[in-house]
Amino acid sequence: MGALIVRHGRLLMLRRTASDSWAGRWEPPGGGVETGESLAEALAREVQEEAGLAIASALYIGHLDYPARENPLLPASRGFFFAAEEPPGHWPVRINQTEHDRFAWSTADRVRSTRPDLRALVIRRLALTARSALEPW
Repeated sequence: MGALIVRHGRLLMLRRTASDSWAGRWEPPGGGVETGESLAEALAREVQEEAGLAIASALYIGHLDYPARENPLLPASRGFFFAAEEPPGHWPVRINQTEHDRFAWSTADRVRSTRPDLRALVIRRLALTARSALEPW
């Protein structure tokens, strides 16, 4: 799952460390759901762990399917993406250096991802920000 967090019209993206299996890949903060967690709890935990940020509200905006890394013929996993809002105030991004080595606030046309389907979700997220605030969860 991933949190699409926007500040001043730019999306938060994190870069995977060189030692990671997806080294150098840019992605929004997110991760997996642990046993007993709801999606909301997992999203809040992952954003806190990876970026040091809190989530005040979130809205499901789409999903992406990922093929198994070892064998593309195995069933895919599904990543759920949420438009996420921070609480009011200015909060510094504090990345978890074991997973990511950089962060950037990217515009839609400069999203650092090779996946066109992720870019489409980013554009949808930025449109939500332009129209209205998200509902609290």
